[in-house]
Amino acid sequence: MSTNQLAEKIKYDIPSIEFKEHTLDNGLRIVMSKFGNIPIVALNTTFHTGSKDEDNDKTGMAHLLEHLMFEGSPNVPRGQFDEILTKNGGDSNAYTTRDSTSYFISVPSNHIETAMWLDSDRIYGFGITEESLEIQKDVILEEKLLYVDNSPYGSLEEVSSKKLFGESPYGWSVIGDMDDLRRIRIQDLKEFFEKQYTPGNTVISVVGDIDYDKTLKLLDKYYGSIKSGKDFLKNKFANDEIDSEITEDIYDNVHLEGKFIFYKLPETGTKDYYAMNLLNAVLSDGDSSRFFNEIEYKSGLVNEIDSSVFGMECSSIFNITAIAMKGKSLEEIEEKIDMIIDDVKSGNISDREFSKVRNRLETYFSSKRQSVISIADKFSYLKLFYNDCSRINFEILDYMSLSKSDLTETANKYLNKNQRLVLNYLPNKS
Repeated sequence: MSTNQLAEKIKYDIPSIEFKEHTLDNGLRIVMSKFGNIPIVALNTTFHTGSKDEDNDKTGMAHLLEHLMFEGSPNVPRGQFDEILTKNGGDSNAYTTRDSTSYFISVPSNHIETAMWLDSDRIYGFGITEESLEIQKDVILEEKLLYVDNSPYGSLEEVSSKKLFGESPYGWSVIGDMDDLRRIRIQDLKEFFEKQYTPGNTVISVVGDIDYDKTLKLLDKYYGSIKSGKDFLKNKFANDEIDSEITEDIYDNVHLEGKFIFYKLPETGTKDYYAMNLLNAVLSDGDSSRFFNEIEYKSGLVNEIDSSVFGMECSSIFNITAIAMKGKSLEEIEEKIDMIIDDVKSGNISDREFSKVRNRLETYFSSKRQSVISIADKFSYLKLFYNDCSRINFEILDYMSLSKSDLTETANKYLNKNQRLVLNYLPNKS
C-alpha cells in the first residue's frame, strides 16, 4: 500500500478487513478472514469456469453442473446434501456466470467441519448419476421455458450475446442452448468436471468466527488430498469491436414495446470500467438520475428505464433498458437517451450529481462488507481474477480517485452510436 493510498483510506475512514492466504500442496488457493462477533462461518468455493469455458456445441454445461453438484457426491447420496446441512443449521446456494461458478455454505461456526466435508466430497470425485442428470435437465428446460421463452423480453440475453460477441465464448447465454443441453451425456459432464473442477482452478474462502490455524488444518484435511488435475488451455477470446451501429427489430410476446441499447466496455478492474460504473449511477441511480427524471418523470415516455454495467473477465457491457408507455414512440425514447448521453459526453455533469453518486457508492461499499457470505464471495473473486485480496479494502479508492473529466472521457470513448447494438422489442404481428 502506497503512502497516498493510506492517506486516502484514512480520509474515507475505511475499516480494514483482515485476511490470511495459503496455497495447499495440490495448488488450491485459500483465503481466510476472522470477521465479526457472531458464531457463523461462510465457506465459498469458486471455480474459474463459466459459460465461456464451454465448447460451442455443448453450451450450458457449467450451469448444468452447478445444479448437479447438489445432487450427490461419492459419499453423500442424492438428496442428502441439503438435509445434512439443514440439520446442522446451515444453508447453501450457488450461481454461474460467464467467467466463474461459485458455491457458498453458511453454518454455525461449530459445524464448519461438516460444511467442509460436504463441500470437499463433491469436488473429490465425480458422483453424478444418470438419474440426477435427467432430472436436472428437465429442471433447466422448465427454467428456460419460464424465464426465457414465456417471459417478456426473455430472449434478450441470448440475442444480445450473439450479436455482441458472435462466435466468441461470450456469444451464448449462461443457460445455454436447449438442443445442446438435451445432447449432453454423463461422460461429457465427467470430462468437463475433471478438467475444470481442479484445485489449481479453484479458490476457497472461509470468513467468520474462525481460528486460523485450526481452519487451515481442516482445509488441508478435507481438500489437501484432492488430485491436482492436468493443466489445460483456456478458450481463446476474440473481442471484435463494433464499428457501425447494429439495429434489429424483434417481434415477441410482449404488450409494451422495449428498446435495449448495448455498448461494449473493457474488462473489470480497469479505470474505464470503474468510470462507467460511476457514470451509470449518474444516469440511472435513483429518482433524481438523468434517465428517470428526463424520460420517465418529465416526459412520460416510458413505463420504466434503467441502465447497468455487467463486468466480465475479458470484456464488459453497458446496457440501457427502456420499456415504452403504451402508444409512445421508441424513436423518441432513443432520441431522449442520446440527448442525455451527448450532454454527459460534453462534460455537463454537475458537482451535485457527482457528489451524490460518490456518497451512494460509499454506502454500498460499506453495506457489502457486513455479511460473511458476501465477504467470502468477494475474497474468492479478487483472488481468482486479480490475485490480490487487498483490493477488498482499497477498491473503493479506484472509484473515489476518479474525476468528472474521467467520466466524460470514458463516455466519449465508448458511448458512440457506431459502437452499439440496438434491439427493439415489438408485439407480435397479428
